[in-house]
This record gives sequence, structure tokens and C-alpha cells, in this order.
Amino acid sequence: MRPLVASARSGDRAAMRALLTAVAPVVARAARRVLGRANPDVEDVAQQSLAAFVDRLPTFRGESTVKHFAERIAVYRALTARRDAQVRQRHVMPGEPVDELGVPDIAPAHDVALAGRHRRELLLEALEALSSPQAEALALHFLFDHTIAEIAGMMGTPEETVRSRLRLGKQSLRARILRDPRLTPLREELS
Repeated sequence: MRPLVASARSGDRAAMRALLTAVAPVVARAARRVLGRANPDVEDVAQQSLAAFVDRLPTFRGESTVKHFAERIAVYRALTARRDAQVRQRHVMPGEPVDELGVPDIAPAHDVALAGRHRRELLLEALEALSSPQAEALALHFLFDHTIAEIAGMMGTPEETVRSRLRLGKQSLRARILRDPRLTPLREELS
């Protein structure tokens, strides 16, 4: 894909189209994983992520794969979208209609699915309280199963910085989970 990057940077529309076609599934998957499948903003976030990918392509240094670069942009956009949606929800006037944010209309197959989804939503909420670099590193590592080396390449930072962000992020996350009674369902995950 690197030859496509060079061609796309030089203005080749066909190369840009091929590049976007290649990274679009990765971007969509990242948006769905962070926001939840039924979230109405998934498609918008994916499109914004692709636009950001095009904007940031000139800064791509080749330290990671092109797909990892696109995925990182999508994770960041999705985390920002979740944060923005929660801010909007807090500022909606009483009596105004509020869209369900990240809650699917389809009933789960059984209680286990519901509990798992609820824990995932709580975890994402807790992640939003962290600094962006820590939340991004934790999401890439635990939600997307990237190695520390892959995350370092994607973020353009040394591996030791990623380790530090993961360690500090986990400490902050643990403290928040123990402190916030709403996050009680996540406490069993800590043991």
C-alpha cells in the first residue's frame, strides 16, 4: 500500500480512491467497536475518520502500516464523538427529545449479552475520563489487541512511552472504577 500512499500524495485520484477503499473497512470496524454497532453516529464518525485520514496522509511517516495509521485516526475520532455526545446529553434541556446514545434498539439474545454490553459501555465511559494519549493507548491495546510495538509505531512514540501510558492509564482507570459507584460492575474485572 505504500506505493499507493506516494501516488495519492502526488494527487493521483485513482490511487487515493484505492487507498480509501482499502482502509474503509478498518475505519468502520474501529468506529463500531468504540461506539457500539447500533450507535447512530457510527457512519458519520467513519466518514469523518476517512476525511481526517486524507488530511493527515501527508504526515504519514511510514512508521506503521497504512491500516494502523487509519485505525488510530478512527479510534481517536470515535472517542471524541462519544465524549461530545455525552457533553451534548448533559446540556439538553428537560423535555427535549434525547437520542439514545450507543444503546441498540434490538433486544439482546440473552442476559449475558446485555451484561457484556453494559460492562463495555461502562468501560468506554471510564476511558473517556483519561487523557487522550492514555485512553487511545488503552483502547488500541485492549479493544483492538495491538501490541506495544504496533501502538508505538501508530502513535509515533517510543515503546517505553506506550508502556508508561498503559501503566498510568490502568492506574487511573482502576482508581476511577473503585471510586465511582456507577462503575461497580467493572470491579469484578479488576480482581
